[in-house]
Amino acid sequence: MRPETTLFYDVDTQRDFLLPGGRLHVAGAERIIPALARMTKLARRFKIQIFATTDSHRPGDPELERNGGAYPDHCMEGAPGQLKIDATAPLDPLIVPARELRPGEFAAAVTHRGELVIEKRAFDAFAGNPNTGAILRELLRDRPDVVVYGVYTEVCVNDAVRGLTALGCRIHLVTDATADIGADGPGYRDRWAAEGVDLTTVAKLMRELAAGASA
Repeated sequence: MRPETTLFYDVDTQRDFLLPGGRLHVAGAERIIPALARMTKLARRFKIQIFATTDSHRPGDPELERNGGAYPDHCMEGAPGQLKIDATAPLDPLIVPARELRPGEFAAAVTHRGELVIEKRAFDAFAGNPNTGAILRELLRDRPDVVVYGVYTEVCVNDAVRGLTALGCRIHLVTDATADIGADGPGYRDRWAAEGVDLTTVAKLMRELAAGASA
C-alpha cells in the first residue's frame, strides 16, 4: 500500500458518539480514541487525505424520535456534540453540506487537499449527502485503497463499507480503530473479510505505509 494511492475514510468520529455523556455514546467506545489519534497522525505523517463523514442533524430530520424516527436528538447542528473529537479534529477542512453542490463547489471539493468533511442528515453517508458517491468516484481515480475506521461497526461503518464496495475500491478496515455497538461486530467483520475486505490494525497499517513510502 502506497501513501499516494491511499485515502483514509473517517466514519463519524464525533463527540456525541465517542465521549461519555454523548447523546449516542456506547459504553466502551472511548477505548478506540488513542487508535483514532494514531490514525490522524499517520495521515499527516504520510500526507494522506482524510475523507470524514459527520452526522449534522436539524430538528426536522426523520431519523429523530421527535419525528417518529428511532434515535434521540444527536449531533445537532451547532451543538458541541456534533463536533469531531480532539483526536480527529481537522486542520484544513472543507465542509461539504448535505445539499447538491454547484459545479464550482464540486470542483473545489474534489481538488481540496486538506480534510473533506461530509455532513449528512442520515446515518448512511451515501443517502444522507447527495454528493458522497460522486466525490468519492473522483477521489478514487488516483487512490484505489481506502482505509476505513470509526463508529459504529453495525450501522455507519457498515453503510460505508457497502457504499465503497459498490464503487469497486480496495477496502481496508482498521479493527482496533473501529467500535462496535454490541456483540454483532465480529459477524460483520467476518462477512466483510469473506467479501474481500482487508482486516488490519493501526500497527500493521503503519508498517505497510512505511514500506510503500520507501519502495
